[in-house]
Amino acid sequence: MKKVLFALLILLVFVPSAFAARHKVGMVERLNVTPEEFMKIITETPNIVVMANNTTRPEFSFYRSMNEMIMALKAGEIDEMLMPETVVDYMLDLHPEYVINCIVITRDTPFLLSFGFSEKNKELAEAFNRALAEMKRDGTLIALQGRYIMGTNTAMFEESTIANLKASVPPESIVFRKFDDAPEIKIAVTGDMPPIDYIAADGSAQGFNAAVLAEIAKRLGLNVKLQNIESGARAAMLASGRSDAVFWFEHRRGSKIFHDAPKGVILSEPYYEFDTFYHLKPAD
Repeated sequence: MKKVLFALLILLVFVPSAFAARHKVGMVERLNVTPEEFMKIITETPNIVVMANNTTRPEFSFYRSMNEMIMALKAGEIDEMLMPETVVDYMLDLHPEYVINCIVITRDTPFLLSFGFSEKNKELAEAFNRALAEMKRDGTLIALQGRYIMGTNTAMFEESTIANLKASVPPESIVFRKFDDAPEIKIAVTGDMPPIDYIAADGSAQGFNAAVLAEIAKRLGLNVKLQNIESGARAAMLASGRSDAVFWFEHRRGSKIFHDAPKGVILSEPYYEFDTFYHLKPAD
């Protein structure tokens, strides 16, 4: 009997994780992988560095929008939220009751943001690629990053220039130019990942994605109709033809398992990249 009790004591001291509840982490829904598959990818993919305050292995839950995930956190359904670095400052300003609990860095192969198109819209995808290439060559794209994302990917700017960019970010909505007798394209946006994209209560678009799209539309001479959707509806909007393009699609160059685009979807050239995610949780 003593030997049995001693063995149980050893297990409790040296294998506490075997009895611990799984740490639950929420994230915005991905289109090509289940939460269980995503957890397997995170734990087995090389060059992913996790700097955490806890050592428990997470269990992921997917949500169709950022707002739905926040409600789940408040309800205690999840312990933390996983989100890209670009969203963290905004979220902490909006929710001072949250703190950073974990940082995930994807070394060597950053995540990329692209527009998604149906395979039937290949010509439109190619037109977007031409406009994006021009914006990269003439410096417009990097200027928009500095202006709207405020501090990410701005290493090439002088410190005083960055301060001016931040100070000049306009609070008003992005204005889309109107062209007489020009075709209209329907672009779906999730609208709840500021400052990447945001749809205000009055339906107006703000943030980096909208600014990039407005510049592309101006260069191509296209009128734009924005459609506010949930993240999980991106593929359905393209497949049904209700949208001509969707942003954002997140992927890693050369990595099929992180390619957040289902069959039948083609992606534009990337217009932004990042390599860091954060876990936010309520302060203790």
